[in-house]
Amino acid sequence: MTTESKSGSFREFLSRIKSEGELIEVDQELDIKYDIGALCRVLSDADGPAAIIKNFKGPKLRSGTLAVNLYGPRRRIASAFGVKENELLDFVSKRLGKRIPSECISTGKAPCHDVILEGNEINLNDWPIPLWNIGDGGPYITAGLSIARHPKYGWNIAHHRGQVYGSREIGVCMAPDHHLRLATDEARLKSSRVDAAIVIGVRPSITIAAASDFAHGDYELDAAGALEGRPIQTVKCKTVDVEVPADTEIVIEGYYDGETRSEGPFVEFTGYQTPIITSPVFKVTAITHRHDPIFHGVFAGKPPCETNTLWRELEEAEAYTTLLRRFPMLKAVHRPPQIGRDFVGIVQIKSDQTRAGIVNTLLAATSAVMPRLKFVIAVDDDINPYDLTEVMWAVATRCDPNVDTQLIHNTMTSWLDPSSGGLTGKILINAIKKENFRGEIPGYPDASLNKALKILGAWRSNN
Repeated sequence: MTTESKSGSFREFLSRIKSEGELIEVDQELDIKYDIGALCRVLSDADGPAAIIKNFKGPKLRSGTLAVNLYGPRRRIASAFGVKENELLDFVSKRLGKRIPSECISTGKAPCHDVILEGNEINLNDWPIPLWNIGDGGPYITAGLSIARHPKYGWNIAHHRGQVYGSREIGVCMAPDHHLRLATDEARLKSSRVDAAIVIGVRPSITIAAASDFAHGDYELDAAGALEGRPIQTVKCKTVDVEVPADTEIVIEGYYDGETRSEGPFVEFTGYQTPIITSPVFKVTAITHRHDPIFHGVFAGKPPCETNTLWRELEEAEAYTTLLRRFPMLKAVHRPPQIGRDFVGIVQIKSDQTRAGIVNTLLAATSAVMPRLKFVIAVDDDINPYDLTEVMWAVATRCDPNVDTQLIHNTMTSWLDPSSGGLTGKILINAIKKENFRGEIPGYPDASLNKALKILGAWRSNN
């Protein structure tokens, strides 16, 4: 039987990271316009804590609490599951082996229905939705997870940015191949309606699962259940035919009817501001929430930032499991969030298990399993794949570009890539030690290292 993880509700996660010294409460009054984005930029650059903000400049808001930078460093994602950062890949790989379907609660009142707002009570401007950056098209919901059903592929929950147009309309950005875009395109072509909900402030397992791309038909709530070792409990919405996690902080119910509108600009995970695009319009029919709801905002911008850390975290475990079946010498797969995650991949191999051509084949396979990658680097097992300094040292000293690189033309990447717009090449870099490698790494006696560590420890305690 699968044991339950330590992952809990959104509020339990906040309490946990606060007890770990990873959460601060900001007493200073902040303007919803730009101050929140500036704070997140500074916290991200400093590898700093998450923050709770309760004092906003301007009119009184229905929700007076905003949580930001929750998933900044990768260690807080690991904390969500009660594991260490170096255990995260193995933990996720094992948990995702079998999905656990969600279960709908048919009796009792769910926390997300403590308060129900309909009709004239609906006003998105009552919520702490930041104007994040200079040049953004408007306030943006960035931690909203959209839930909708496609007639063929079934249910899906995923992160989609949402520009607030007014009191009851949101422009929701969707990539061309995403589940929600397929559903809304079908509604537009058939002049039909797609019921949906945007949930804000959900269990960490759901936020993390929804940030990764699984195959169409593989419901992320079931993946979240697998991560927790128990079903995610859901409840039916009040005005649309959608089930949402029962302990969600805020639920925005509504539908798509085929209307599209200009949306953007907005600073994305690449660090660059996107142009204005055309996106489907989400029309709000109700807002339900817990008592004293906590609004959640995810900061997007130049790495390092939590979007890059959070984005596609589970895909590394999925790719690792898939590749390991064919390449048993594989030891780890990582995409460094500090340089954008989607574009650079590192595979660590067991150096004593290589044979002619196998590393180059693994590099090609990795680029296919994670198709957004533009650069794939193979390193030995004496190189820490989570340390970019070590990785680039391996590239600099173990790779001869004449024979150790391969270039593949005209492949896909993210449509948000500012250098290509989605059609790109890929460079595969074999940075492992080859036959006749001449480098030798000297060591030190244990006694000498222990003396040096004591000197360093004394300095740290005095500074």
